[in-house]
Amino acid sequence: WTRRIYYRFAGAEDAHTARLETIGRLGDALTLTAGYSWKDFGDLEGGGEVGTQEKTGYDERDWDAKLEYDPGGGGRLVLAHQNVELDDAWRTHKTIYGIGWEGLTVGDELRRVLDQERELTYVQYRREARGGPVETLEAGVSYQRQAEDRERVRTRDRYDVQGFEDGTLGAFMHARSPSALGSLVYGVEYYRDDVDSFQRNLNPDGSVKSTAIQGPVGDAAAYDLLGVYLQDELRPAERVSVLVGGRYEFARADADAVEDPATGDRMSVSGDWDDVVGSARMLYALDAARTWTLFAGVSQGFRAPNLSDLTRLDTARTDEIETPSPGLDPEHFTAYEAGLKAAAADLSAQVAYYYTDIDGMIVRTPTGNEIDGNREVTKQNGGDGYVQGFEADGRWRVGAGVTAFGAFTWMYGEVETFPTSDPVLVTEYMDRLMPPTGRLGVRWARARRYWIEAACTMAGKADKLSTRDAADTSRIPPGGTPGYVVYDVRAGWKPLPDLALSLAVENVTDADYRIHGSGVNEPGRNVVLTADWVF
Repeated sequence: WTRRIYYRFAGAEDAHTARLETIGRLGDALTLTAGYSWKDFGDLEGGGEVGTQEKTGYDERDWDAKLEYDPGGGGRLVLAHQNVELDDAWRTHKTIYGIGWEGLTVGDELRRVLDQERELTYVQYRREARGGPVETLEAGVSYQRQAEDRERVRTRDRYDVQGFEDGTLGAFMHARSPSALGSLVYGVEYYRDDVDSFQRNLNPDGSVKSTAIQGPVGDAAAYDLLGVYLQDELRPAERVSVLVGGRYEFARADADAVEDPATGDRMSVSGDWDDVVGSARMLYALDAARTWTLFAGVSQGFRAPNLSDLTRLDTARTDEIETPSPGLDPEHFTAYEAGLKAAAADLSAQVAYYYTDIDGMIVRTPTGNEIDGNREVTKQNGGDGYVQGFEADGRWRVGAGVTAFGAFTWMYGEVETFPTSDPVLVTEYMDRLMPPTGRLGVRWARARRYWIEAACTMAGKADKLSTRDAADTSRIPPGGTPGYVVYDVRAGWKPLPDLALSLAVENVTDADYRIHGSGVNEPGRNVVLTADWVF
């Protein structure tokens, strides 16, 4: 038996994370892995100006177990279960506990708290038989249950609870076979979601005042997703590899209890969609050692409307409520990419450019109506658009145990949308467009026993805003989310072969900053202690 104890403390988050894990052999062919995690997050401390962000703490409890059976001969059978529970997670930017940093608006709700739970059980089989007609075979079945409850208090006498439960049954088969055309990868997968949802309006004493037709999504709903795919890897020349693939996708949605936004009556929503998409990718090694490799590719994408797109009845962004949107069409995408990879003894790096063409993107659209003081939005297929970007990252071993590393990403995109209730398409920036972001650092390590690292993360001002971004004033400050520079220092030590200790000082300058589109600021100056012991 091998046991592992992991503990982490983060000061600015007042966060305690612990995990106990054990791995043991039960005979010659059975292996058991089991673990339990405990997480306690206190109220998050922002930078020097913001300070404590009230009601941002929550608790989490997780456990998992996995039993592996290995009878030999290349086969393996796995039975596993995972369980995750989150308690009292506030959506603070909607409440009076939000912050007014950089001109943000503060919500008016007294309470908005969520509890979440997820359970996953699966059985998987894998077999490898080199030289046979099927070299690799993987198959499995799974069942996942997700549940969420939300409690909201808007005024002392306006109190409601809502939630949903989603049970997902899934199955897949994946295989690889040699052929005269190359190496074939093929498979099929199927998933079915069964969803129940509710909303109850309560009196101040907790008794039920009224029951709604649905919760955040349609009640008595189901969603089916089937995919069949085939990919072939060809080698037309010594340094050239080509991957060509295709996929058939079928989706179907049915919801029996959906509130009609026009009349308030019960209605049903259903639809089905299918498509065939393809992809092609080429890699070309510039030298025999494959130190430098060029790559390029094109791929199609298809996304059918989901239950949230079709039936959602819930608050969205600041002072918005989204109502059901039956009759949507799928989104279609075509993505292109090209780049260069390096893989040498002292250098690993990659640069890439990508461009994605968008057709019929599903976007939230104002209706011009108000519901209970919130602006009503619904979803429509907008128009054409694109997103493009550049990414680079790399690590260079300078020598004497010193490694320099860095990464940079730039993104830009526009899409046709409906910024007002008028049926007029307008080209705007993509929602929540990521600003230019980079990270630079250097790390020194000695004999895998000591290491120290200094790094800097930088982001430009996120001021390319859509109309909906500009109106989302509880999450995005007026004019956009400010840019930031954050410095971190970390060090580690292995006093024993089975014990690893680390100390980090994050956000050394105690800067106030947030990730663009987030509802809370990131931690201020943060001291993190970690211990990991295997015995």
